[in-house]
Amino acid sequence: MAAQDVVPTLAFGTGLPFGTRTEMFPVLPFPDLQAPGGAAFAAQSKGDTSPGLVAVLCNKGLPPRADSLTAMRNIDHPSVLRLMDNGVVDWPDGVRYFALAYQRPLSPRFKQTINEPHQLLSEDIINHSFVTPMIGALLEFLRTGVVHHGIRPTNIFWRIGAGAPQLGECLSAPPGLGQPALFETLERAMSTPMGRGTGVHADDCYAFGVTLALLVLGHNPMKDMDERGVIQTKIERGTFGALIGNTRLSPTQSELLRGLLVDDARQRWTAAELEQWLGGRRLTPKNTDVGRRASRSIEFAGKEYTQARPLATAMAGEITQAMRIIENGILDKWLRRALGDEISAENLVDAVASLKESGKTAHYDDQLVARACIALDPSAPIRYRGISVAPGGIATLIAEALMTGSDVQALGEIISTQLVTFWVNMQKDLKTDMVPLGQQFERMKALIEKTSFGSGIERVLYELNPGLQCISPIVRTQYVITPKAMLPALERIAATPNRPPEPMDRHMAAFLIVRDRRSEVLFDAMTASEASPRKGVAFLTLFSEMQYKHGPDSLPYLAQWLLPFLEVSLRRYFSKALREKLQKQVRDTASRGDLGVLLRCVDDFQMVERDQQEYLAARLLYLNILKEITGIEGSLANRGNVVQNEGKPAAVSFSGYLAIIMVFAAILRAVWQNLQG
Repeated sequence: MAAQDVVPTLAFGTGLPFGTRTEMFPVLPFPDLQAPGGAAFAAQSKGDTSPGLVAVLCNKGLPPRADSLTAMRNIDHPSVLRLMDNGVVDWPDGVRYFALAYQRPLSPRFKQTINEPHQLLSEDIINHSFVTPMIGALLEFLRTGVVHHGIRPTNIFWRIGAGAPQLGECLSAPPGLGQPALFETLERAMSTPMGRGTGVHADDCYAFGVTLALLVLGHNPMKDMDERGVIQTKIERGTFGALIGNTRLSPTQSELLRGLLVDDARQRWTAAELEQWLGGRRLTPKNTDVGRRASRSIEFAGKEYTQARPLATAMAGEITQAMRIIENGILDKWLRRALGDEISAENLVDAVASLKESGKTAHYDDQLVARACIALDPSAPIRYRGISVAPGGIATLIAEALMTGSDVQALGEIISTQLVTFWVNMQKDLKTDMVPLGQQFERMKALIEKTSFGSGIERVLYELNPGLQCISPIVRTQYVITPKAMLPALERIAATPNRPPEPMDRHMAAFLIVRDRRSEVLFDAMTASEASPRKGVAFLTLFSEMQYKHGPDSLPYLAQWLLPFLEVSLRRYFSKALREKLQKQVRDTASRGDLGVLLRCVDDFQMVERDQQEYLAARLLYLNILKEITGIEGSLANRGNVVQNEGKPAAVSFSGYLAIIMVFAAILRAVWQNLQG
């Protein structure tokens, strides 16, 4: 009996809440239900009396498929584990993780490993108990636009003879990350697991076909091969030939498997054809040709090749020898004369010409070989400097590199050298559908070449991954997936004793520019030195606007974090008394956590202007006094001139005044005497 079959009855409110109405129980792990993205635990919804759910904790540092959450919630089919809830959970280790809540599967895993054999089943049991319900699930995926990328025996919960099979979860990790190469199409299998991209609905049908083939055969005919051997065998023999070989199948099974396992995605059956087949309509089996063969082989790196795809795969790993057959014309002649493939030959000419027009750059040989491989095998992934990635998988590969601290230079070069655009131009029937992809990477080329704060590879990361959380080292443990969650996360970080020196970095800037549509101009001021008053005002302006828009109402710890930068901003006030008054006011306001009021204290334009005017007036008054003092001191330096120029006129004036006084005194005396006589 599986561990999850017996769980105790738990009261709601005793676990860790997440999502809208779900909680999970760390004390009740489900080891046999763990997913590629993390461990599984018992969970329950509010109102339930027992843990009827299983929660997947995405704790492996991989970005979950947030873009598919809404569509997956809309799927209610017995052959698909129902996604019930999702959200961020506060784990006991102090880190916040993303969690997914599913219905608990009704049966154990069909197989623990893909190499596990089983007894042969009758065609009726397979068609009735497995094929029919699985086609129903694929129809739901087609309807909702979900690409599962996890269809394999080890991700199916089914006990033969006991109900319909149930497909396991697929959202806890990037698409196809936990999928063995056996169940991936050739193009996806050739990509690194993190770089496979979302893919298309036909990829799920292919995985279903491989799973069905193993069910029909009762074993895995490629169990002794590693991933490289599986890919090579499928390239050489085709998937149908590699799996079925000489095994005799009924006409019905052969028709179904040929339709699902055709390697050309344009001919592969989808759920629409499967529904027709289920209704009794017989369809013409698709061509399973593994590719055109040349009339004579080409020697490369000690081996002989008669097909373009295996040759392109080999060339990607031998750059020096690949350059030799490209530049001396051997490859072009082989394509035209032996393979008779004029289209690939012209594509090769375009690859060489387009790169030579741009001039020799760093890693010229790698770029030329990458373009040549695309010309030979357009549907294969881009292979450059050891990286093999589908254009749609570049986003998750950049995310992984930046999360782990790996080198992203090669990925940046894939974008800046327009390899994606060249890949899109080389596609045939699907070229029109891929034009938006090419246009998107043209925009990314412009962004990755910008060096401003909030641009570069960080900006590309969030533009290409719309559901990715902010992976800034500052808030990485807080799982910030929306701008609304940014300030509460910073408040929690600010309350810790080991908070970073600054509350902003290139990742956060890029995240807010993309997700909150913030102006790049505001972030330019944040690159100023610590002595610049612009830096603190820029921080406070951004965060106060976000507080007004998203909340919360009080952020006292974040305000305290900003105080050192605001102290620098207050130094621009010239009045000591005003500065001291504002410093006290800022500290008091910061304790209340209202960043808008704090901004008005620090950056009051009228107060700044008035302070500057008063300062200029005081300077002017000081200069006038200083000028007057200087003049007086200069005059006193020559006493003779002062006596000559100032004393003589003063003495003459004084003598004149004294004479006039004496005359008046004599006149008054004479008058007085006359009056007495």
